[in-house]
Amino acid sequence: MSPLIYYLAAFGAYTICIILMTGQSFTWKETKKSFYLGRRQVSAFPSTATFCATWISPLSFIGYSMWLYTDGYIAFWASVNGWLIGLLFFPFIVERLRIRRVLSMPEWLEKTYGDVRVRKLVALTMIFLYTLYLVIQFRSFGIIVSYMLDIPAGFTSTSIIYLFVLYTTFGGYISVVRSDILNLLLIIAGVTVAACFSLPAGFSLKSASDIILMKGQLGTVRQMTPTEIFSAFAIMLSWGLGVAGNPQYAVRILACRTRRDAYRMLSVSPFIVGFFYSCLTFFILVCRAKYPLLTNLEETVAFAKLAQFLPEIAGAFLLISVIAAAVSTANSQLLLAASSLCYDLFPGKHDKTESENPFQEDRFLVVNRIAITAIASIALILCYADLPGNLMLGRISWTLVAICFFFPLFVPKWIVHESLFHVLGIALILQSVLVFIVGIGPEYAMLIVLTAEALLFKLEKHFALCKMLLKSPLQKETRKNVL
Repeated sequence: MSPLIYYLAAFGAYTICIILMTGQSFTWKETKKSFYLGRRQVSAFPSTATFCATWISPLSFIGYSMWLYTDGYIAFWASVNGWLIGLLFFPFIVERLRIRRVLSMPEWLEKTYGDVRVRKLVALTMIFLYTLYLVIQFRSFGIIVSYMLDIPAGFTSTSIIYLFVLYTTFGGYISVVRSDILNLLLIIAGVTVAACFSLPAGFSLKSASDIILMKGQLGTVRQMTPTEIFSAFAIMLSWGLGVAGNPQYAVRILACRTRRDAYRMLSVSPFIVGFFYSCLTFFILVCRAKYPLLTNLEETVAFAKLAQFLPEIAGAFLLISVIAAAVSTANSQLLLAASSLCYDLFPGKHDKTESENPFQEDRFLVVNRIAITAIASIALILCYADLPGNLMLGRISWTLVAICFFFPLFVPKWIVHESLFHVLGIALILQSVLVFIVGIGPEYAMLIVLTAEALLFKLEKHFALCKMLLKSPLQKETRKNVL
């Protein structure tokens, strides 16, 4: 039977399941709290599902896979290690995040540091970086759907995700969570069957160990220069710090029903993510060792063609898992971008609760859905603009996240509240100049900018301490005696 039949059946089944699971999330009575955070009543299991599903994007799926396919384990060291290192930071901020009863991370910055300008600045940055990141999801989805359904790659195939994402995002956070449960199950199923059915002679422990140890193919792994090793280290550090400060994960901590549920989510997630990367890594190493190498292809097309080395059903599962990864990441980022635009960029207008002004609440949520449509439309158009590749867009996005959130989240004692807006503004301008004008790689620029941020915070802290000493009564009396 033709693989196209399996692909059509898999895509149709996925579409029906998404409609059935997320359709129940649309309610007559909605509030900002339910739309953005599911009323903060999401238990441990769905929180874990949406955390992991949002984690696994086409960039971490396809970008990592094809880097591993080309260069071997250096890709694992640089990317997977970085992502998992970032995960280790989250338990240290659970209490700090949840103590503020906020609906978004820009609002958390305002409530914590007392400056609405910081909230607006970070909200504007989030709109920019998540729109860029949506382009990655849309591009990958379009190419995979084009390959699966045997339709021309272009606006038609890419625009299908537009309908998926709008439908799953219009229902708010609960709709996103429901769809993410399905998406995570499909992602795990896809990489599991790919790992199990990838070996031509069948799976065995000996053949699996030979693949993992890369026996007989070490000669194909090129030696890394010191510059390339440092570049991989910089990528690992930037992606790790980007994960640690990424609002799409922090929001899941805020939305958990209890603090205990948040810790449970963070305890289980590394094992699920680790299992995903283990299966994916094994599948790619098998393709590298046992099948003809694919060259001179766009990375998403190349990954799709790797499915031809699997049985038809296993290949269909693998490609559907990529689609699930694109949808699960896109709807989360679209909701965050819309909240930044409607709730954080214009604060003050929407501070009243739904009980005080229910009609204003309804109008506000309508505006949010309009914003979701507008941002998704812009991302869809940008898919066909002359933008850099997916990996570069991801690097730009992750570094901006780290610059905005790492110090405020993890080193609060360094920060003088009055100076945070100026320091973040200078840091973002410096990053933009270094990346877009000077042409430095985003990771190298981020290391320079984070160092500059740290120095500025320390200087501001020192000046604040000096001012405090000069104003103290004891210091004034001492100065009088000296005079």
